[in-house]
Amino acid sequence: MSSNPSDANFGPHVGDISYANALDSTIPIENNPYIAKILNIIFGKIIYFIKLIFHLFFQRKFILHRLTGLSYLLQYFFAFYLYFKNYDSFKSSFLIWSLPLTGLLQATTAIYTFTFLSRTKRDAGYYSDRGTLSYPFIVENSFFASLLLFQWLYYSNKFYPFLTSSIIIDNLFVFLPYIPRQLWPKTSFRDSLYNSNKTKTDKNKKFFFIVTYITKWFYVWAKHYIGFFLNYIRFFNRVDPENIYHIYLLLLFGAFATTISIFLHTLKFKGYLGPKLSFMIYMVSYLATFYSFIQIRNEFIVNIDLTTYVFIGLLLNFTKYQHAYQIFLMILFNAHRNNMLPNDITKYLFLS
Repeated sequence: MSSNPSDANFGPHVGDISYANALDSTIPIENNPYIAKILNIIFGKIIYFIKLIFHLFFQRKFILHRLTGLSYLLQYFFAFYLYFKNYDSFKSSFLIWSLPLTGLLQATTAIYTFTFLSRTKRDAGYYSDRGTLSYPFIVENSFFASLLLFQWLYYSNKFYPFLTSSIIIDNLFVFLPYIPRQLWPKTSFRDSLYNSNKTKTDKNKKFFFIVTYITKWFYVWAKHYIGFFLNYIRFFNRVDPENIYHIYLLLLFGAFATTISIFLHTLKFKGYLGPKLSFMIYMVSYLATFYSFIQIRNEFIVNIDLTTYVFIGLLLNFTKYQHAYQIFLMILFNAHRNNMLPNDITKYLFLS
């Protein structure tokens, strides 16, 4: 999943050779020029695809990053297939830990590979149709990949007992991930609109202005309801197996939006995808998470206490009190889970 520019023109020149003539076939190709033309196109596309795969993943430059990216893509599509084909096999497979771990490794190799990228935090480079990604955006992506890894493991019955028994890991990722978040660089959606005349073409400026704001508000929602809410209901183990099934589909969409979205930018940068199409695919991947939320909508009702606590946190998101609020919830929720609160207080603060 390299973001370096292409160095070679390797497109297939279908007119240079007749692939149909290479076939030892009983089809009377000479008398069927349309069949010959179709076969030439098919073989040309196959050769183009093979060269494309080699160009993207097997060049020596950035080879570790390329191969890690290829491994991630293969695992992702296999996970998607297995999820729908045989969910029981999916949830007990190695993909539960290897897919998100490879995503984190992919983000890490990018940090050590693309050190030459711009260090600006004002324009991440993703929300435009010109230029490359910024280095802070690349580094920042590893933070979100680590959050995703935790949730994949947290919702696995194989890893859940270990994580809940580990007080530090459990509380750090469930309640306090955005305190160590300050160790990572932070790019801003608002700042990505800065200097739009240089970073966006006139024909796409309005498009990227709109989708940047849509993405910004989605991320606010995702931080609190894909992040905190899903962590809270799992913290109290209030999620039934049927809803965990839908949550894993949400995590598959999240894996696409976190890791494969960077690959989309590579394809856009190299000219294989248009800027609008690339971003629209990314938007579809993160908006698809709402399908899972529709399927688990009852969780918001039966856990109205946690839904309310998360909503308060969302309101405090842009204030200086958000970290203090999460620390307060960590203390309160741990006290409730360990039956340390008096019953007359518990009945007002929690449903169960």
